[in-house]
Amino acid sequence: MERALQLTIAGYGSVGTYVGSLFEKLSIIDVRIYDPPLGLGTVNDLEDTDFVVICVPTPSLPSGACDTSRVEGVVRLANPRRAIVCHSTVAIGTTERLIAETGKPLVLVPEYAGESVDHPLRDPANRKFLIYGGYDPAATEVRDLYDLAYRQQIGHFVVEPTVAEVVKYMENAFLATKVTFVNEFFDLCRALDISFDSVRELWLQDDRIGESHTLVTEERGYAGQCLPKDMAAVIEGGNESGSPMQLLRAVQAANTQHRLQSSREVVDGLV
Repeated sequence: MERALQLTIAGYGSVGTYVGSLFEKLSIIDVRIYDPPLGLGTVNDLEDTDFVVICVPTPSLPSGACDTSRVEGVVRLANPRRAIVCHSTVAIGTTERLIAETGKPLVLVPEYAGESVDHPLRDPANRKFLIYGGYDPAATEVRDLYDLAYRQQIGHFVVEPTVAEVVKYMENAFLATKVTFVNEFFDLCRALDISFDSVRELWLQDDRIGESHTLVTEERGYAGQCLPKDMAAVIEGGNESGSPMQLLRAVQAANTQHRLQSSREVVDGLV
């Protein structure tokens, strides 16, 4: 009988549990968990395994830059037989640097499953594509691994690591901009004493717009663990690269005002 593939998930938070649910249903894969703060696993689980899948947090540093220290710690400990997969969002250039520094088979796979358990992309049937930022043979090994979990016709795109990193930031920066855009129009509609909901529904008749991220909540603006962090990181990345992200800076500032406005309205009893 062929030996089951061994897969170790490093970091068992929101993304880690999703990845676990994806592979645990496959009898040909033996899933292990490595998360020392939760008392799960040992360093041996990062070595005696075929794949290590990194799902650890990458919080913001005071500068706004992405703190990749936990990812780097796992990469340096990991020694799988086939590849290291990184689902954690990292600073632009991190994957290439770690490959060069360690010589390890690292592949960045941007994850879009979001924070909520009811996020539509947590259903494998809703997946349309996967991106693999890395080099062969590791990139093909990782593609074949995920093909076991997503048994449907989806697009597989193998690209350079930095391309995959920028794509993830571009996605979240666009969604954050979209949230801020609709909040601006919410304020305009309120100033004109007309219904934002009516405007929104008519606007969405144009199929080019797309319904996601167009609702305005009482909390106003964007928040959570992903969008604010990734906006700050890509803005800082732009500064470091000599390409200031002027539009995203304006979006970030506007979102701060929307969030503060919401807090004032709660205090004043307007919402």
